[in-house]
Amino acid sequence: MHIAICDDNVADRKHLERLLSRESNKRACTPNILYVDSYGDKDHFLRNPMMYDMIFLDMTATPTVAEEIIDKLVQMGLNAPLILCSSTIDYTSFTNLPETVVHIQKPYVHNPLPELLKLGDAHVHKNVETITIPCEDGIQYIPKDSICYCMPNQSGYILRLADGSQKNINIDISEFQILTLPHREFCRISKKHIINMQYVIKISPISILMHDGEKFKINPFHHSEFKYLKEDLDDM
Repeated sequence: MHIAICDDNVADRKHLERLLSRESNKRACTPNILYVDSYGDKDHFLRNPMMYDMIFLDMTATPTVAEEIIDKLVQMGLNAPLILCSSTIDYTSFTNLPETVVHIQKPYVHNPLPELLKLGDAHVHKNVETITIPCEDGIQYIPKDSICYCMPNQSGYILRLADGSQKNINIDISEFQILTLPHREFCRISKKHIINMQYVIKISPISILMHDGEKFKINPFHHSEFKYLKEDLDDM
């Protein structure tokens, strides 16, 4: 989930970053890690605000800056949760707010965050990106973030999913690779295995360990390549 903190109070902004970092740590080794960007001014935030699944907002540098940001978000068609954090400005007095607004009071504290993040998760799930895959039981539209890896079995290839289930697929590894090419988190680590790097918990020079304990051998010459891809994805 991508979250924006739009707050011109540096101390408050840093404090919320720390709180969200702790929540993100709880989601380690899942595709639900929190990616947080912080903004202290209107112009930088409004360059691409629609990329976010949740926005925390408290801007008080001028009496109207918060209202200007909200109006712009409404014009852009914002449908993500907008958390208005009242401090010197009482946002509950604002009118014509989007339906996705939630009001909280500063200071930022841990207690409401898990419940607020559920709103962001729901927004992500409504915009789930799927991959169309021919499976043993017919064509399936499988959320890309639920696919952990593809590996061979006695009858062909299977997908292991995040909930622990598996799908028998009616295509080979090369055909599955073509389907995943638009999604850089998928990596073919051997002739017979493709993994979702979001579910990797450890990469050694000779193997990759997945979140469910499955371990795949790798060519040591590709260790750095896989390691850098994982780091790059985690930094997104």
